[in-house]
Amino acid sequence: RTPAGELRAFSAVCTHLNCTVQYRPDLSHIWCACHNGHFDLTGKNIAGPPPRPLETFVVNARGNQIVVSKSA
Repeated sequence: RTPAGELRAFSAVCTHLNCTVQYRPDLSHIWCACHNGHFDLTGKNIAGPPPRPLETFVVNARGNQIVVSKSA
């Protein structure tokens, strides 16, 4: 969830060498510990060696459920 309350979902696999990424609240973005890669809250690679953005998924709130899918 972004600071504005928007739900977003991304692959947890770094686009550099397939390490697992994690959200870092202290940095306010997504970080890969393997080689210090950084991604913003749109999934765009903003620092470090990752060559491309994270894969993004569609997120829909349906009643009390959150549905994540590859396409709309």
